[in-house]
Amino acid sequence: MGKYPTAARVLSVLLLVPLVLVIVPGANSSHASQIPCTDTFLGATACPDLIVEPAKLNVQLRQTQTFGTNSCDVQHGHTQPGTRQLIRFYFSTPNIGTGDLIVGAPRDRPDWFVWDPCHGHYHMREYADYRMWTPEGYAQWAAVRAANPDALSADLLAANPHLLDKFVASNKMGFCVIDIFPYVPTGPPQYGSCSNNQGITVGWADEYVPGLPGQWIDVTGVAPGLYILEAEVNSERLYVESDYTNNASIAPMVVLPPV
Repeated sequence: MGKYPTAARVLSVLLLVPLVLVIVPGANSSHASQIPCTDTFLGATACPDLIVEPAKLNVQLRQTQTFGTNSCDVQHGHTQPGTRQLIRFYFSTPNIGTGDLIVGAPRDRPDWFVWDPCHGHYHMREYADYRMWTPEGYAQWAAVRAANPDALSADLLAANPHLLDKFVASNKMGFCVIDIFPYVPTGPPQYGSCSNNQGITVGWADEYVPGLPGQWIDVTGVAPGLYILEAEVNSERLYVESDYTNNASIAPMVVLPPV
């Protein structure tokens, strides 16, 4: 066996070990109202159902990057000033529901969006959370979530402070949700403007590529080894979905020694 265990071996351990190390991110979503379910299908209300595509989450890129104190990424809490070790990755969220996610123009909904003067555009108040766990930590977290399927992740973490010792944080405030590529055979995209018409059509997916700001886990100082990357969409339930139980996916993530 090599220095690091295989991904299959790590994933097979997830249900066995109760020891925890956790990386806990999450934007604090204090929205005044939810984005409602407003689409219809065959005369009935039809809601979106977003998932995280596991195959895309597996595509990862290691990078060394230096950030200044005035960097937007530092101001937003994605990292710290100085030279940092990052693992970037794809984050794709197909809509497999019966209805579109209909958002509209950010300027019309200050309860859903906040203006970011650093980037010069609106950000959705909460869209995705990224967490990097040891296999042991993820096993414990998965057990907590399974026992509380209706609870928000932020509430579960607050109620289980033993999960919060030794963690690296990675926040993600969504910039824009639009139709990027078709996930399943479907009709044409309906939403393509971050400024005027946001949403995700049934059968289409939004995607955050590795080069985007904050699209990473900062692993500076993290012990080398194999971890579990967990990505969760709509963790604060900012928008109404037909199913919240399928909003997270996991993928192996290897942290190598610094070069």
